[in-house]
Amino acid sequence: MKSIRNDRFRKHAIGNARTRRTIVVPVIFLLVLASGGFLLGLKVGLSVGWVAVALGIAVVAGWIGTGIVPTIGSLWLIGFWWFVFPPLVGYLSGGWEVASRYSHPRMMGFGYSSARAELLGGLDYGVKWGFLFAVIGGTFAYLFGTVINRLATRREAQ
Repeated sequence: MKSIRNDRFRKHAIGNARTRRTIVVPVIFLLVLASGGFLLGLKVGLSVGWVAVALGIAVVAGWIGTGIVPTIGSLWLIGFWWFVFPPLVGYLSGGWEVASRYSHPRMMGFGYSSARAELLGGLDYGVKWGFLFAVIGGTFAYLFGTVINRLATRREAQ
Protein backbone atom coordinates (compact mmCIF):
# COMPACT_ATOMS: atom_id res chain seq x y z
CA MET A 1 0.00 0.00 0.00
CA LYS A 2 2.81 2.40 0.78
CA SER A 3 4.26 2.28 -2.74
CA ILE A 4 0.83 3.00 -4.23
CA ARG A 5 0.56 6.16 -2.13
CA ASN A 6 4.10 7.18 -3.06
CA ASP A 7 3.36 6.65 -6.76
CA ARG A 8 0.17 8.69 -6.52
CA PHE A 9 2.01 11.47 -4.67
CA ARG A 10 4.82 11.43 -7.23
CA LYS A 11 2.33 11.57 -10.11
CA HIS A 12 0.62 14.64 -8.69
CA ALA A 13 3.82 16.28 -7.46
CA ILE A 14 6.12 16.02 -10.48
CA GLY A 15 4.19 14.06 -13.10
CA ASN A 16 6.13 12.17 -15.73
CA ALA A 17 8.57 13.44 -18.35
CA ARG A 18 6.13 13.31 -21.29
CA THR A 19 3.37 15.29 -19.59
CA ARG A 20 5.88 17.80 -18.20
CA ARG A 21 7.09 18.49 -21.73
CA THR A 22 3.49 18.81 -22.85
CA ILE A 23 3.02 21.84 -20.61
CA VAL A 24 6.49 23.42 -20.31
CA VAL A 25 7.28 23.58 -24.04
CA PRO A 26 4.05 25.44 -24.95
CA VAL A 27 4.62 27.89 -22.07
CA ILE A 28 8.13 28.67 -23.33
CA PHE A 29 6.76 29.03 -26.87
CA LEU A 30 4.05 31.37 -25.56
CA LEU A 31 6.64 33.53 -23.80
CA VAL A 32 8.85 33.67 -26.91
CA LEU A 33 5.80 34.66 -28.96
CA ALA A 34 4.79 37.31 -26.40
CA SER A 35 8.35 38.65 -26.28
CA GLY A 36 8.41 38.97 -30.06
CA GLY A 37 5.06 40.72 -30.03
CA PHE A 38 6.22 43.13 -27.34
CA LEU A 39 9.39 43.92 -29.29
CA LEU A 40 7.26 44.60 -32.40
CA GLY A 41 5.24 47.13 -30.41
CA LEU A 42 2.08 45.12 -29.81
CA LYS A 43 0.22 45.64 -26.56
CA VAL A 44 1.37 42.52 -24.75
CA GLY A 45 1.35 42.46 -20.98
CA LEU A 46 -0.69 41.80 -17.90
CA SER A 47 -4.37 41.66 -18.78
CA VAL A 48 -7.43 39.58 -18.04
CA GLY A 49 -6.73 37.55 -21.19
CA TRP A 50 -3.20 36.72 -20.05
CA VAL A 51 -4.44 35.66 -16.63
CA ALA A 52 -7.11 33.46 -18.27
CA VAL A 53 -4.50 31.85 -20.55
CA ALA A 54 -2.16 31.20 -17.61
CA LEU A 55 -4.90 29.67 -15.48
CA GLY A 56 -6.13 27.70 -18.49
CA ILE A 57 -2.64 26.23 -18.82
CA ALA A 58 -2.85 25.14 -15.18
CA VAL A 59 -6.28 23.56 -15.71
CA VAL A 60 -4.95 21.62 -18.70
CA ALA A 61 -1.92 20.60 -16.64
CA GLY A 62 -4.21 19.20 -13.95
CA TRP A 63 -6.34 17.46 -16.54
CA ILE A 64 -3.40 15.65 -18.19
CA GLY A 65 -1.56 15.04 -14.90
CA THR A 66 1.52 17.18 -15.49
CA GLY A 67 2.26 17.56 -11.78
CA ILE A 68 1.85 20.53 -9.49
CA VAL A 69 5.56 21.46 -9.42
CA PRO A 70 5.93 21.83 -13.23
CA THR A 71 2.59 23.66 -13.31
CA ILE A 72 3.62 26.17 -10.67
CA GLY A 73 7.02 26.56 -12.35
CA SER A 74 5.39 27.26 -15.71
CA LEU A 75 3.00 29.81 -14.24
CA TRP A 76 5.84 31.44 -12.34
CA LEU A 77 7.70 31.88 -15.63
CA ILE A 78 4.65 33.65 -17.06
CA GLY A 79 4.28 35.85 -13.96
CA PHE A 80 7.98 36.62 -13.89
CA TRP A 81 7.87 37.57 -17.58
CA TRP A 82 5.03 40.05 -16.92
CA PHE A 83 7.09 41.92 -14.36
CA VAL A 84 10.59 41.66 -15.81
CA PHE A 85 10.53 41.61 -19.61
CA PRO A 86 9.04 45.06 -20.33
CA PRO A 87 11.40 46.91 -17.92
CA LEU A 88 14.35 44.90 -19.28
CA VAL A 89 13.55 45.99 -22.83
CA GLY A 90 13.17 49.60 -21.66
CA TYR A 91 16.48 49.41 -19.83
CA LEU A 92 18.37 47.87 -22.74
CA SER A 93 16.80 50.03 -25.43
CA GLY A 94 17.06 53.32 -23.56
CA GLY A 95 13.42 54.02 -24.44
CA TRP A 96 12.20 53.90 -20.87
CA GLU A 97 10.18 56.74 -19.39
CA VAL A 98 7.89 57.01 -16.38
CA ALA A 99 4.52 55.22 -16.84
CA SER A 100 5.40 53.88 -20.30
CA ARG A 101 4.86 50.45 -21.78
CA TYR A 102 8.23 49.51 -20.28
CA SER A 103 6.89 49.73 -16.73
CA HIS A 104 5.92 46.56 -14.92
CA PRO A 105 2.39 46.04 -13.57
CA ARG A 106 1.96 47.57 -10.12
CA MET A 107 -0.45 47.09 -7.30
CA MET A 108 -0.14 50.79 -6.44
CA GLY A 109 0.24 53.78 -8.71
CA PHE A 110 3.81 54.79 -7.84
CA GLY A 111 6.57 54.92 -10.42
CA TYR A 112 10.32 54.63 -10.45
CA SER A 113 12.68 57.44 -11.44
CA SER A 114 15.02 55.45 -13.70
CA ALA A 115 15.08 52.46 -16.02
CA ARG A 116 17.45 50.62 -13.69
CA ALA A 117 15.17 51.16 -10.70
CA GLU A 118 12.18 50.00 -12.79
CA LEU A 119 14.04 46.82 -13.75
CA LEU A 120 15.06 46.11 -10.15
CA GLY A 121 11.49 46.76 -9.01
CA GLY A 122 10.24 44.40 -11.73
CA LEU A 123 12.63 41.70 -10.54
CA ASP A 124 11.42 42.17 -6.98
CA TYR A 125 7.76 42.08 -8.00
CA GLY A 126 8.37 39.15 -10.37
CA VAL A 127 9.83 37.02 -7.63
CA LYS A 128 7.22 37.95 -5.01
CA TRP A 129 3.99 38.46 -6.93
CA GLY A 130 4.80 36.12 -9.80
CA PHE A 131 5.46 33.28 -7.38
CA LEU A 132 2.37 34.12 -5.32
CA PHE A 133 0.23 34.10 -8.49
CA ALA A 134 1.76 30.78 -9.54
CA VAL A 135 1.27 29.05 -6.21
CA ILE A 136 -2.25 30.25 -5.43
CA GLY A 137 -3.73 30.45 -8.92
CA GLY A 138 -1.81 27.44 -10.20
CA THR A 139 -2.79 25.20 -7.31
CA PHE A 140 -6.50 25.97 -7.56
CA ALA A 141 -6.53 25.70 -11.35
CA TYR A 142 -4.51 22.45 -11.24
CA LEU A 143 -6.93 20.96 -8.72
CA PHE A 144 -9.86 22.05 -10.91
CA GLY A 145 -8.27 20.28 -13.90
CA THR A 146 -7.67 17.17 -11.81
CA VAL A 147 -11.31 17.11 -10.69
CA ILE A 148 -12.48 17.50 -14.31
CA ASN A 149 -10.25 14.58 -15.33
CA ARG A 150 -11.52 12.44 -12.47
CA LEU A 151 -15.16 13.18 -13.31
CA ALA A 152 -14.60 12.49 -17.01
CA THR A 153 -12.87 9.20 -16.22
CA ARG A 154 -15.72 8.07 -13.97
CA ARG A 155 -18.30 9.06 -16.56
CA GLU A 156 -16.50 7.07 -19.27
CA ALA A 157 -16.32 4.04 -16.98
CA GLN A 158 -20.11 3.95 -16.54
